[in-house]
Amino acid sequence: MSAEAVLGAASAARVVLLGESHNEASHHRWQLQTLAALYRGNPKLSVGVEMFPRSLQPVLDDWTAGRLSESEFLQRTDWERTWGYDAEMYLPIFRFARDHGLPLRALNVDRTSVRAVATSGWQALDAALAVELGTPARPLPEYLSELRETFDAHAAHLPEGHQPAHGDFERFTEAQLLWDRAMASGIASSVAERQVVALMGSGHLRFGHGVPHQLRDLGVQRIYSLIPWDAEEDCTDLREGFADAVAAPI
Repeated sequence: MSAEAVLGAASAARVVLLGESHNEASHHRWQLQTLAALYRGNPKLSVGVEMFPRSLQPVLDDWTAGRLSESEFLQRTDWERTWGYDAEMYLPIFRFARDHGLPLRALNVDRTSVRAVATSGWQALDAALAVELGTPARPLPEYLSELRETFDAHAAHLPEGHQPAHGDFERFTEAQLLWDRAMASGIASSVAERQVVALMGSGHLRFGHGVPHQLRDLGVQRIYSLIPWDAEEDCTDLREGFADAVAAPI
């Protein structure tokens, strides 16, 4: 597909999901280019970001209103602890949102909530947040298989005598569902007012298993997923349904 055809299809969606590898600078340049192209066709956008939990939404509002310098923004978001990847890769996107008056939406939840669910299961989630998110859609069988592979790969590197206990995989899965559901819920709460362009790790998008699956459960349709693809990656992974389109950032 030509870039024009991809952007045309994305422009017709209510939600555009842009994947990334967090430490790959070319992916963030591509995200900014795509966001700018979508903005030219529709200035009424909001930008959802995985990087920040909901608790930091007031800081994002101050940033887009022009009340913070870059150093103040990074300090108040506690960037190094909140996200930790090189801020210079992300700042051009945040500047674009501020300079063009686009709301930035914090989609994530605090790491303490994720750790609580990973340790003790969904019942450990704060009651108010549990009500806000609702019950996540059950993961698709293919997604469970992917999560099992990831879980087993981590377990293979654990020291001897520290192997996973009964129920650990289930809690690992619930923590992943929390992450997916939280971002989907944050997007769903904004989509009635503006087209949402959301930035997140590609693992939440592949084959529509993560955030797209939860968005559909929340009644959000017309979702378009774009995932960056690097030349050294194994093209056998590009099976049907991987994404609506893939792009080769430069």
